[in-house]
Amino acid sequence: MGDRMCTVIVGFDPQARTPLVVAALRDEMRSRPWDWPARHWPEHPDIVGGRDRLAGGTWLAVDPQRERMAALLNGWPWDGTMPWEGTYPASRGDLPLKTLSTQNRDALASEDPTRYAPFHLLDADAHSATLYSWDGRCLDTRALPRGVTTLVNTGLNPADPRAARHTPEFDRTRPDPDLSTARTVKEIWGQWPGLITKAANSEPRSAGTTPGGDPSALIAHADLGNGEVWATGSITLIALDRDVVRYAFTDTPAVLESWQLVET
Repeated sequence: MGDRMCTVIVGFDPQARTPLVVAALRDEMRSRPWDWPARHWPEHPDIVGGRDRLAGGTWLAVDPQRERMAALLNGWPWDGTMPWEGTYPASRGDLPLKTLSTQNRDALASEDPTRYAPFHLLDADAHSATLYSWDGRCLDTRALPRGVTTLVNTGLNPADPRAARHTPEFDRTRPDPDLSTARTVKEIWGQWPGLITKAANSEPRSAGTTPGGDPSALIAHADLGNGEVWATGSITLIALDRDVVRYAFTDTPAVLESWQLVET
């Protein structure tokens, strides 16, 4: 299934004290190996992110030198086939790294999207937040609005059950810390970690191919048989202004104390 991050909650407001705050949930097969966020790529020495060991790319990364982040979600093909069907010459996990390595604010200006399976790519900093959506036929580029937006595998889709349920609550509690003085997860992200822990202790969302579960749930879990489990394996919190990037990570979202700050 690849580097599938199923939900990215984006609080963007260039006029805020902290213009960008993000909660990003990665749903993946439990058996797919990955590495904790760090500087994993010698060819991209400034980039910090989690690494997918199979393909070598990432689902989310930051460039703390330029206060910029990129996140990837798998997309749905235009013809309605399953997102993991077919083979492609390039891994989508390369896209966040390429995005952060370009000075161009059109992150895909030099990319041929037909090399990739369908995706949604978020490129954001304190000044702009842009979503690139490729469905295998058309590339859509749009600026995210001010406020809190929930991105899912169908992109910017307010009617999605997760977006409809959770966007208002994350908007109401949107943190706006002073990153020059805020140091702890609580000081930086306020109520958001607690909302995620609450979701992790509630009924999960199942895979689209299996019955049951709560379709509006942030946290996914599905037993696919033969020992295969698809689930929300990790969650990232990002906060950045024009000078500072803060990064927190957990692979145990049901435990509020499990969050760890990542060195940037």
